[in-house]
Amino acid sequence: MKERDLGLLALRPDIDTQPASGVAAYLHETLRPVLKLQNDTLLTLVAADVSKRVRGFEGFAPADQRRKLLELLRRDSRLKRVVLGVVFGMLTAEELAFALAHESEVRRRIVTLVAERVASQTEEVARRVGAEAGAV
Repeated sequence: MKERDLGLLALRPDIDTQPASGVAAYLHETLRPVLKLQNDTLLTLVAADVSKRVRGFEGFAPADQRRKLLELLRRDSRLKRVVLGVVFGMLTAEELAFALAHESEVRRRIVTLVAERVASQTEEVARRVGAEAGAV
């Protein structure tokens, strides 16, 4: 294994995983730890995108904020590409090869997992959007 791969693996948090195989195993053993590691970065990127594209987001009701976040993450192709880049950049060579071999399924799962993760932290995203708006 290359030095870069060993370094990437050392950065990842430990997560309890369920026995699985194929793409499901990849989801639990690779994607979930990467997403946990990159959580702060993902929230910052989404909040920056929201502050540029959604006027008055911090004033929306929490349910409307959540709905808007899910909509952005599912429909905004530019934001999806950024999110995918953040995740793919943290993969080892072997993991990236697997992701490319199962590209459509892995991409779909990454976007779904990120959408769930961000939506579950709607309050934090709104706080960051408000902080960014105040900094401007």
